[in-house]
Amino acid sequence: MAELNEEILKLINMISDETLRILVLDLLKNPSLKLTEGEPKLTAFEDSLGSVGFHHSYKGGLLEHMISCSRIGLAICRVVEEVYGSKVNSDFVLAATLIHDVYKTAFYDENSPTGLSQLGERIDHHTLIVSELIKRGFPLEVIHAVLAIHGQYGPMTPKTVEALIAYLADQADSTLCDRVLKAAKNLVKITTGEEPKTLTAREAFSIILAKQKGGWDSLKELLYKNIG
Repeated sequence: MAELNEEILKLINMISDETLRILVLDLLKNPSLKLTEGEPKLTAFEDSLGSVGFHHSYKGGLLEHMISCSRIGLAICRVVEEVYGSKVNSDFVLAATLIHDVYKTAFYDENSPTGLSQLGERIDHHTLIVSELIKRGFPLEVIHAVLAIHGQYGPMTPKTVEALIAYLADQADSTLCDRVLKAAKNLVKITTGEEPKTLTAREAFSIILAKQKGGWDSLKELLYKNIG
């Protein structure tokens, strides 16, 4: 049984429907799944990548993405309700944004040439989570929101307002992180002549803000003091 990050627990506890809250809590605390070849090894959320070569592509990136995506989803729910006067089931949005990438914890291997584990080279994390949600008896609306969270790049596009919000939240966070990482790496390469192999989003933001506020001299000072 995994110990969950305090912020993740806070978000889970914001799910008002008790049955759904218990389902989400159990999945995140006990994400193990059984395949014919046995149970795949799962890393902790705090140690898992969010992707290889794209958004949140560093240890701990998955946890940051789970938290940020969920917060963005809740913010969009408030906008829809307060600005457009339409009621939204925020429980469905929160559940979907919290759990949609759970099985990325089984998909990466830093010792592999591709960066993917043996399982990750054979089946996608999306298929695994959807099948597990069906097995565990999650509501159809949550299953659909997870199924449609990648929009046109997934198996189907959103057909409910909640699924659309979950998709937009995932897109916003992944795009924000991906572009910030790429911009920061480019700034480092211009300054030092070499692109860093790995940057966290926190480091990337600090690099961009140093250049934005203090120019190249400020950026050089930051890099040679803290990163280079």
